[in-house]
Amino acid sequence: MAREYNTIYTYTWDLHDEGIDRALDRIAEAGLTNISLAVSYHISTYFLPHNPKRKLYYGEDGAVYFQPDPGRYDRTRLRARVSHVVTGPDYLPVLVEGLRKRGLGFTAWIVYFYNHHMARTFPDCAKQDAFGNPYLAQLCPACPDVREYVLALTDDVVGNYRPDGVYIESLSYLRFNYGFMNPKVFAEIPPRLQFLMGLCFCPSCTEAASRAGMDGDAFRAEVAALLERELAKVPGPAEQMPVDDEFLDTALGGKLRKYLDVRTETASSLFEAVVGKARSYGNVRAETALLSKTGQAFSGLDAARLLPLIDVVSTGIPDQRADIAPALQKHRAVLAGETRLLGNIGPADMFPEVLSDKIGGMREAGGDGFTFYNYGLVREQQIRWVGEALKEKR
Repeated sequence: MAREYNTIYTYTWDLHDEGIDRALDRIAEAGLTNISLAVSYHISTYFLPHNPKRKLYYGEDGAVYFQPDPGRYDRTRLRARVSHVVTGPDYLPVLVEGLRKRGLGFTAWIVYFYNHHMARTFPDCAKQDAFGNPYLAQLCPACPDVREYVLALTDDVVGNYRPDGVYIESLSYLRFNYGFMNPKVFAEIPPRLQFLMGLCFCPSCTEAASRAGMDGDAFRAEVAALLERELAKVPGPAEQMPVDDEFLDTALGGKLRKYLDVRTETASSLFEAVVGKARSYGNVRAETALLSKTGQAFSGLDAARLLPLIDVVSTGIPDQRADIAPALQKHRAVLAGETRLLGNIGPADMFPEVLSDKIGGMREAGGDGFTFYNYGLVREQQIRWVGEALKEKR
């Protein structure tokens, strides 16, 4: 029987601020076998209840938490911001060394395209809507510089720090409002118009469409004209239709589906390349959230194509114990036979009765382990409760 895989998402500053030995000992004592450590991350504001240095932390708008190796980025002009919390070249290595000393696995948690700093610094590499507005929180997977950057970033992290796995986050097209900060969107935008607003029409995307046999620029102009006309209207019940297959297949005379097919090739091929880059260093796990067929139109990620490449997927656990086994069975049906399926447990569920129910239900249903979110965002008592629940008899 394979060892249960139990990982906790963690930020580097929490481990350094608390003291590496103290923090890692607490994690190991709780029965966790792995740490998913953020090495490239997006902006957030954090309440850190057991951090002795900062209870409230205003994070940076996209940064890496290690010292990059400049020689790996020769093929791209993009350069990441190194976080101000990184104190020197040993900042990440001492954490990795501490994990190894305790027999804890190390997953490099990499956020790729959700990055305000990078999109603002290199706006020509950002997603661009049909009106020509760059979305200054999102990089575009079609941009050649972006593609080279994410491969270099993966090469840097895996080549220098040799994680056991890479957790891949936001390596795709992102939804319309992903990354909005303090949004003031008071005029309702119906779902289908939001979807069209969220499509990228940067030169790289329109050129890719043209290479595939479309006129990318003409399609962009057609979408812009539709949005200009429809966004001016107060939406009624007829405008509340969902983004379903019928819409995707027939909108704009069928051209929308053709454009989405190009996006799918763009995003999915890059995902494959990143996994390949990570695995060029050996048996490195590819980890991500469970991909779904329904999300492909938004993300460009072809679940059927990519799931066989993924070693570990994580998904939510139903609140009702009776629903856990059917949900896992459904997920298993789309996964490769050796893929590990983990259940996500967040702060709202890190209480004794809920932990016991969800962990017990997942184990009964044949789950392969758990992901816990997030070490620095919950209280010490909740970490202890996690440990107690994991040690309960199976």
